[in-house]
Amino acid sequence: MNRRHWSAFWAPALGALIFSGCAGYAPLALPSAPDAGAALSPVSPAEQSKAPGLSISNSTRSLDENDVMALAVLNDPDLKAARLKAGVASAQLFSAGLLPDPRLAAGWSRGPRFTGYSVGLSEDLEAFVLRGAAKASARENLKRVDLSVLWQEQQAAASAELLFIRARQDEDLEEIISRNRKFLADQYAVDQAGFQQNASAIQKVSADLAVLADADASLRRTQLDADAARHRLDYMLGLSPQARPVLAELARPQGSARPLLAREQFEAALAALPQRRVDLLALKAGYESEQQSLRRAVLAQFPAPILGAQWGRSNEEPINTAGLSLNFPLPILNGNRGSVAVLRAGRRALRAAYQARLDQAQNEADQVYSAALIMSKQFKKLQEQTSAMKALAANAEDHFRNGTMSAGAFVGLETALLRDEEESIRLHAALESAHLNLDLLLGLFPQT
Repeated sequence: MNRRHWSAFWAPALGALIFSGCAGYAPLALPSAPDAGAALSPVSPAEQSKAPGLSISNSTRSLDENDVMALAVLNDPDLKAARLKAGVASAQLFSAGLLPDPRLAAGWSRGPRFTGYSVGLSEDLEAFVLRGAAKASARENLKRVDLSVLWQEQQAAASAELLFIRARQDEDLEEIISRNRKFLADQYAVDQAGFQQNASAIQKVSADLAVLADADASLRRTQLDADAARHRLDYMLGLSPQARPVLAELARPQGSARPLLAREQFEAALAALPQRRVDLLALKAGYESEQQSLRRAVLAQFPAPILGAQWGRSNEEPINTAGLSLNFPLPILNGNRGSVAVLRAGRRALRAAYQARLDQAQNEADQVYSAALIMSKQFKKLQEQTSAMKALAANAEDHFRNGTMSAGAFVGLETALLRDEEESIRLHAALESAHLNLDLLLGLFPQT
């Protein structure tokens, strides 16, 4: 094969080699409409595995607490966007492992008698020295992003369960307040009829109206709160605002409460926070990534050569030449000292941020635990008080029907009982929320 044939062969081959690794570009348009569904779509087992510790019952009739948590982790639009950040960190890890492309330099010249050329090939060896630290930094950063997403998933699952508890609480409250309002409206109708016959009953009618107005205001606040909880829950489940999935009853009925951790268990969980809390683990991974970046900057202070090889021929005499070259930067004026100083300061800031988060986590967990202890005692007393009030109200109803008890006294007793039931529902929901927050703060969530 002569020189012309070789030229016809290696030029396209070299071009194909150079451009074979190039990426293509295609525009990606933004969405122009919401993609929330009107109903929940079936969830495959592969999708369920994305929510560690959570599963979906596949019930088509109603959603329980665990269903709501798992579906929120899978369908929450904010979490979908957060999970894509892990793809960015994974791409950064891939990029950190790549070595720089070698550089090719070529020249051509023509003299009176001969044609000269020069060809040079060089490679920067610094990347080989820094590659280990760069990959370690990117690896820890990917770990940080994954743990941050997991922390967001846990928070989303906890928020979904809180909204579930709140929605069920509001439904129960609405039922009790509506029953109370009907009772008060019936009593008002009776007193209003008496007022038509006896003007002295105006005080009773006025009192009935005031109590009825309070009941209407309480019902309105409960309905608005329930509507807000439902809208937020629909968003987290990836549903349209008009969707209203049926919610199952709470796992623990209103009359029972989940037992609180013993003080010894709480102290042990508190001591294990750095090894258990996902956000602390994410901060630790970010700190390790900064450590490796600092190590890379320190290594970059030392001069790394650029190795090259050259081939050529003079255009004056037909003499071929070949040689090697090494280029060293002299770390006299810069020496990468600025980058080292910046990264050392960043490391100190991350260490302080980790310490602050650890202190905050301990303080918040202790505060929620103390509040849960107080609410547990209050709930127990309220249950005893409500039971006594129910027995008293049942006895009072007989006296009221027999005419041995005034209507005002009976209405006051019934109203007090209904208020105790309302407070019991609210306190039960607050206690369940405190348990849930405590599990999240101690790194015990989800409970499986």
